[in-house]
Amino acid sequence: MKNHGSGQIEIYKIRNTSDLDFDIPEDFSFFQSYFPFYIRETIEIGGDAYLSRTSDGIVSGLFIYDDDEKTGAIFTRSRQAFDRFYQLKPFNYVFSEMMTEHESEVYDIYTLDLKSNDVNHKFAHEMSLSDEVDVDQLEQFMVSTHPGINKRWVKVALDEGEKCFMVRLNGEIAGLGWLSIVSGAGRLHSLFVRPQFRRMGIGEDILFARLIWLKAKHARSAFSEISRESPWSSRIAIKGGMSASGQIFQYFRKDPKEKMRMSRW
Repeated sequence: MKNHGSGQIEIYKIRNTSDLDFDIPEDFSFFQSYFPFYIRETIEIGGDAYLSRTSDGIVSGLFIYDDDEKTGAIFTRSRQAFDRFYQLKPFNYVFSEMMTEHESEVYDIYTLDLKSNDVNHKFAHEMSLSDEVDVDQLEQFMVSTHPGINKRWVKVALDEGEKCFMVRLNGEIAGLGWLSIVSGAGRLHSLFVRPQFRRMGIGEDILFARLIWLKAKHARSAFSEISRESPWSSRIAIKGGMSASGQIFQYFRKDPKEKMRMSRW
């Protein structure tokens, strides 16, 4: 469907995965190899995806949005496209690589060249890799640690091939971290350790388990978006040999005191 508006761009809603055959300009976004993956997951959890094009038919932006969470991500280098998407839906927050005057929180993009670096680690805890039988437990964990999350995402993520490494202590999940791999690039996200189990090396174990898994799958690189307000996560990434190489911004519509931090996008 095509929606006309003022200005020099048009907004198109992506109805299903058969609409994913579109050309993206080179160096459009750090995340562009992940676009089809993000769009599929978003549509499958009941969300929406929109594409903007210039009057010449050139893709100028992508917007993915989850109505349950009122969250999303804007991918564009065009301020005009950003503004159109920014006003398109009500949101609690949206991520974007574009820096604007709107209130935002900075996330650093940490990266690691897996081809050029060895990944070695002595584990302090037993790791487990999730499968379909863990769906209910994973949903409960994510809902309790990421308030407001669309819990349908857990099953969709597993169906789409995402992996989740976990540490269990005293019969419960003490911590976990998700990862995906697309076109040789691994994304690490949603690392969370319950407060009572922190300072035990669990987060570091989960990071290295994911890096070692990616290395075994011949991924060429790994990346993770980490808030500057989460120094604990940054320290773990640095221990894994990762370094900050870019930025994204989380824009809020709510009172800053009501900020939610869900990094699965």
